[in-house]
Amino acid sequence: MEHWTVDTLKAGLASGSARAYAELYDRLGPALVRAARTMLLSSSEAEDAVQDVFVSLVRSRARLAEVGDVAAYVFASLRHVAGRKAARQAGERKRLKEMAMAGWSDAVDGPREADEELGKAVAELPTEQREVIAMKIDGGLTFAQIGAVLGVSLNTAASRYRYALEKLRERLGRERP
Repeated sequence: MEHWTVDTLKAGLASGSARAYAELYDRLGPALVRAARTMLLSSSEAEDAVQDVFVSLVRSRARLAEVGDVAAYVFASLRHVAGRKAARQAGERKRLKEMAMAGWSDAVDGPREADEELGKAVAELPTEQREVIAMKIDGGLTFAQIGAVLGVSLNTAASRYRYALEKLRERLGRERP
């Protein structure tokens, strides 16, 4: 069993080592999928987004040796991929709605999460707050890492998180602990 330090992992990724990518997926994969699911409100889209991130990492592997924080870099990549997918989803929803109005179909798939009420409340958050929730809760990133991913200060990331939690509590009718 190989022991990966941050430096050996980055070097392995930069050289295209399949073992290094497997190690990176073992470390971050589940958190990436959870974060993507929160961002995209779809399990299948989340899995596709994570796959797209890893394809992108392989394609741009030469840059990985110079990355300071690999986790923040990977979550930044996820954020960009999820943003593109969300824009595409919005366009698809608009087209489906137009088709429904034209009599083609009146069924539009929504999120199929165990806690639908929470899923709806998260979906109603502004994108900036939903991203922070995804990265903090699902991704396990620190506010410093989230700030680096989003290009904002640590305090801004923490504030977005706090505002998101307040909105969720209000929406779900729960008192502050």
